[in-house]
Amino acid sequence: MRVRESGMPEQLYWESLFDIDLIMEKMDISKDIDLLVEFGSGYGTFTIPSAGRINGKIIALDIDLEMLKIVNSQLDSNNIKNVTCHNRDFITEGTGVKDSSVDYVMLFNILHHSKPQEILNESYRILKFNGRIGIIHWNYDSTTPRGPNMSIRPKPEDLIKLVQTIGFKLKKEDLVNLPPYHYGIIAYK
Repeated sequence: MRVRESGMPEQLYWESLFDIDLIMEKMDISKDIDLLVEFGSGYGTFTIPSAGRINGKIIALDIDLEMLKIVNSQLDSNNIKNVTCHNRDFITEGTGVKDSSVDYVMLFNILHHSKPQEILNESYRILKFNGRIGIIHWNYDSTTPRGPNMSIRPKPEDLIKLVQTIGFKLKKEDLVNLPPYHYGIIAYK
């Protein structure tokens, strides 16, 4: 099941909307991660830089085979060996990852999906005890140059409530400010 309003703009424009290094740092993508699962890898905007920041492996999931071809091409051209890409509808099929086996789940710009609770439930299932979940989304502000329609764009306080309802504990009480257009939430199982 595709994410609502998930049409991707041209790659260079898309990547210009993020301070990727800042996001990697503030969202705690670090050497202690042995297994990271990314839901919705898109162009690999966060996949590729994450690969160099962790000691372990990345499983990049996306429903769009064309996006995965782009990611695989970047992996090949950068000689990155610690990422595997899987064409998967993680809403209807799940991730295919074992229970309690993952250190970090990356949910970046995906929780405007019509079924965010199912994505969070699957994230909780695959995370180890004390495993982290990193969520970023567009600020709840209609002036951002991109992002889902305001009618489906999640408010930060609603995401926090949903994350806590699933059973996650917040790592930081405050939202992580990710200028120019995003906020982040870090929680753990």
